[in-house]
Amino acid sequence: MSGVEAATLFAISQGVQTVGQLQGIQAQRAALARENYRIAAESRLAALRALEAENQRRQQAEEELANNAAFQSIAGYSDDSMSFLNINKQVAKNMNKDVADIRLMGKVVDTKYSSMMFENRMKERDLVFGGYTSVIAELTSGYATYKYMKGNKQPSINQTYTYNSRGRTNYPYGL
Repeated sequence: MSGVEAATLFAISQGVQTVGQLQGIQAQRAALARENYRIAAESRLAALRALEAENQRRQQAEEELANNAAFQSIAGYSDDSMSFLNINKQVAKNMNKDVADIRLMGKVVDTKYSSMMFENRMKERDLVFGGYTSVIAELTSGYATYKYMKGNKQPSINQTYTYNSRGRTNYPYGL
């Protein structure tokens, strides 16, 4: 690369740094997209677990009602006795309370995952804005430095100097 000016090398360096920054931005965006996909999958799994817990609690209540009916049939209570009806009402009431708790906990977990995904979307937005702003600032600064260096006629790499009886004659800055 003999005869290449320092300003030109600096401009090339700035270009390479800019490409590296852009690649870094894209890699971080891809990582956030993967994280959001993972969070969405966990959210769906949590919703499925909540539904399974709800169904299990309903099944348990149905078994309890069936056991009560079986006990009532051998104990000789009538179907419309107040104690039998009250026992069954308590089973239904407890089941409804438990199902409501399961649904509430499912909503809490879903809200947690939604918040995490929202935060990742905001991180991505900030990353894109900040990253591109940084790239533009770096390119602008690099171009200004290039123009400055070009105007001051920096010595090129491998430049040969001539000497006379007083020393070097072709100083890069006109000395």
